[in-house]
Amino acid sequence: MIKTVLFAALCAACTCATAASGIRVADYGITQAGQAVQKVTLENERGMRLAYIDYGATLVQAEVAGRNVILALPDLAAFERTRGRYGAIIGRYAGRIAQARYTLDGKAVQLTPNNRGMAMHGDPEPYDKRVWKREDFNQADSLGSVYRLHSPDGDQKFPGAMDIAVTYRLMRNSDEFRIEYQATTTAPTVHNFTNHAYFNLAGAAANTLEGHSFQIAADRYLDTDAVRIPTGVMLDVQGTPFDFRQAASVHARLPSVPGGYDHSFVFSKPADAYAPVALVKAPGLRMEVGTTEPSAQLYTVNGFDGKETGVEGKPYQRYGAFAFETQHLPDSPNHANFPTTALYPGQVFRSRTSFRFTAD
Repeated sequence: MIKTVLFAALCAACTCATAASGIRVADYGITQAGQAVQKVTLENERGMRLAYIDYGATLVQAEVAGRNVILALPDLAAFERTRGRYGAIIGRYAGRIAQARYTLDGKAVQLTPNNRGMAMHGDPEPYDKRVWKREDFNQADSLGSVYRLHSPDGDQKFPGAMDIAVTYRLMRNSDEFRIEYQATTTAPTVHNFTNHAYFNLAGAAANTLEGHSFQIAADRYLDTDAVRIPTGVMLDVQGTPFDFRQAASVHARLPSVPGGYDHSFVFSKPADAYAPVALVKAPGLRMEVGTTEPSAQLYTVNGFDGKETGVEGKPYQRYGAFAFETQHLPDSPNHANFPTTALYPGQVFRSRTSFRFTAD
């Protein structure tokens, strides 16, 4: 009993200290497997808040200009049930891999196929269903947390033990947060990480993209087959509903894209260079995205059907939000003309993406 009281007192002291520096930590729940999960809320000098939970290293809030723009579920149980990947880190390979197999340096690797015969998002044991280890930090220009995950050799049937670090960083003097990735491996392997946050700049529960405009610095997009597996061809956006080089409405173009947007846009910049790649506007707010990644998957939540209720208490509806998942291209290991996703022992993979908000 004495130890329990002492531990509680120490935790309370720790919470007070972190809260004073703009970092607030609170218990969020216990997983079905008995793992404790905490929620971290950051607040910068401008009043912007960013929050995430240890389960899936999942973003659950980005509050700016008086509105929360990231969709989230109401509790840990809902996150454990969902297949929606809300705000979570995806790996070891985000996106589809055809026939759940690839060849690297002459060695064939067979992954676990889903019911459509492909590997996707690391299923059936994805990173978004794991509790990540967290270390918080408080620096002069930013505050946040580093999440770490050890993925052993053979995890998800990928070769090589991989150590992954994902940093969530809220800048102190601007309404901007960054996601930084780092990874190493013990054997030749492939990888592709992303964050699967869903945004609505009018507010997470707005349930429509009407009023949003999108400008994307991409002159090509991926051609895919009937199940969205890339054919290997990069198509010119000119004259198509995928040309967002000038600002345009996704909402207005949805009737021209059967099933909605779930497409890879290939940026015009050099593959590994950091550059601004997208500008999304809604009345009163704009979001600028910059990244070192060569592409992004634009997804207009085509699978939402109102059966999942958000933290705001409203059901999330089809086409009511969007994901802009900066990453390498799906099925890259099977296409030599795509930017490589191979990682070798002795190499360190690094990547970063930023989301900067300003009043419009």
